[in-house]
Amino acid sequence: MAKILVTGATGQIGAELTLALRERYGTDNVIAAGHRREPSGTLAQTGSYCSLDVRDGAALEAVVTGHGITAIYHLAALLSAVAEEQPLLAWDINMNGLLNVLESARQHGCQIFFPSSIAAFGPGTPPFNTPQDTVQHPSTIYGITKVTGELLCDYYYHRYGVDARGVRYPGLISNQVLPGGGTTDYAVDIFYA
Repeated sequence: MAKILVTGATGQIGAELTLALRERYGTDNVIAAGHRREPSGTLAQTGSYCSLDVRDGAALEAVVTGHGITAIYHLAALLSAVAEEQPLLAWDINMNGLLNVLESARQHGCQIFFPSSIAAFGPGTPPFNTPQDTVQHPSTIYGITKVTGELLCDYYYHRYGVDARGVRYPGLISNQVLPGGGTTDYAVDIFYA
C-alpha cells in the first residue's frame, strides 16, 4: 500500500488533493504537511498532519522514514505574486525544498509528483497550440523556479532513476482555500471586489 506525503497540504491544490488521496488510499496512508497556514478542520480531522518546512532536509527525512513514505506530492512553494516581492526566499523554498524532496526520494525509492505551471513559459512562447517542447523563457522568479524544477526532476530521473512526474497547471482557484499569493489572487480580488 502506498504511503503518501503531501507537502503544501494547506494550500489551494494541497487541501483538496489530500482529501481526495485519503478517500482513495485511506486516511492512515496520507500524511498532510504544511508550514505556515493552519490546516482546515476537515484536513486536520481526517488524518495525520505535521508541520514541515521543506527547506529542512533533516525534518523531511524524519517524516519520510518515520511514516514509511513511498510517494511525495511536493506542492510546497512560494507562489508568483509573493515570489516577485521576495525572490531570494522564493528560490530558497521552491528550489532547496525540491532538492531536499528529490534527495529523500533518491535515498528511499519514493515516487515524486512535482507540479509545474504555465509560468514556466513566458512572453516569447507561442500562445496558441503551445507544443510540449518550446521556448521557455519566463519573466518571473516563480516561472524560473518552475523551469529549473522541471529540469532538476528530469536530471534525477535520468541520473538516479527517481520516478519524478509533473504537469504544468494553468491558474487555479480553489473553492475550499483562499489564494496564497499566486496569480489567481487577482481573479479572486476582482470577483469579490
